[in-house]
Amino acid sequence: MLVRWVPPSEGAIKLNVDGSSRGNPGRAGCGGLLRDQDGNCIAGFLSYIGFAGSVEAELIAIRHGLWLAWQSGYRKVECESDCMVALKIIHDNAEGFPELADIVEEIHQLMLLEWDVTIYHIMREGNSCADFLAKMGSCSNSTFSLMINPPPELTALLLADSKGVLYSRV
Repeated sequence: MLVRWVPPSEGAIKLNVDGSSRGNPGRAGCGGLLRDQDGNCIAGFLSYIGFAGSVEAELIAIRHGLWLAWQSGYRKVECESDCMVALKIIHDNAEGFPELADIVEEIHQLMLLEWDVTIYHIMREGNSCADFLAKMGSCSNSTFSLMINPPPELTALLLADSKGVLYSRV
């Protein structure tokens, strides 16, 4: 199976997010970025969470990313996460995960704002830019860092995405 990053539909902005936990649970962070139809990075973030599991980190990434998109004035957002468990928890209102209920409620409140937002799954191979930022977040000491310009180390991954480079999923 071949996987690639897919640009957002016309008039929308793409939000890619990811969580990272070194140890699961362990030192955790998250990251994400907003991109236009050409794959250009408009804004991004990374965040150190503390000691957490990967699903909690992913949910925090979704919350941070939606907040950033709303605050940036975007009203049509396609959010992609590579964590099916997190997406199911959001869909099921955190049923069976009471420790994550507050984060899920915050995500639901953001989704109820006056905008068109969808959250769906992307294969890990198509989410490499957000993965890069999430790993940076787990190594950071900042609880939230907003980036207007992506770090230089992210340039090659952004270019590959914008050119439609295919990655093999085993």
